[in-house]
Amino acid sequence: MSANGSVSLVWAGGEDVFCLSKVGLILDLEDKCKAGIGIIAGRLESGAYGLNDVRETIRLGLIGGGATPERAMASVRNHVDGNPLSHSVLVAYAVVRAVLFGTPADDPVGKTEPEAMENPGSTTTTGASADQK
Repeated sequence: MSANGSVSLVWAGGEDVFCLSKVGLILDLEDKCKAGIGIIAGRLESGAYGLNDVRETIRLGLIGGGATPERAMASVRNHVDGNPLSHSVLVAYAVVRAVLFGTPADDPVGKTEPEAMENPGSTTTTGASADQK
């Protein structure tokens, strides 16, 4: 997971990187789904999705994540087409959410600075405190 809108997901028996953050991919998705990216996200979340909302989000996300168009289409044919669509909706929704909102790994809230993690409970002496002794 990263700040560029990509997300690594385990699906279809393996792990793949998906990314829709490239403008051309978003435009392609919107064209295929005949709706804006926010509408597509809402349909995936609410259950009012169409086939292309799921299928094209996964296919284009795989391409954006580094898969060749041929490999992406083969993955969609093998793991989306002919299977219950509900199995793929969560994958598609996670891909869209990553481009819209980022991923949990992008959120610095609650993270500790690396130095604080190395020696918990240790103290640092400054020149002023040494002078007092």
